[in-house]
Amino acid sequence: MKTILAGLFVAAAFLFVNQPAKADWLCSANQCTWVTYDVVEPDYAVAWGPPVRPSCFWKQGVFGRWKLVCP
Repeated sequence: MKTILAGLFVAAAFLFVNQPAKADWLCSANQCTWVTYDVVEPDYAVAWGPPVRPSCFWKQGVFGRWKLVCP
């Protein structure tokens, strides 16, 4: 019985470790920042992939267009 429980525990640990990490764009009125936890993204940010560098963020310009800023 202990062997079966140990095997189930190991299998569950492998399943948990192989799950992809949740991360999304967290957006305010005019800026979106990448966060390493799951949030509800606005529709316009769903298609954006992760940033090329950790310091990058999306900023909304004067005319409403979004641009990726990487300082």
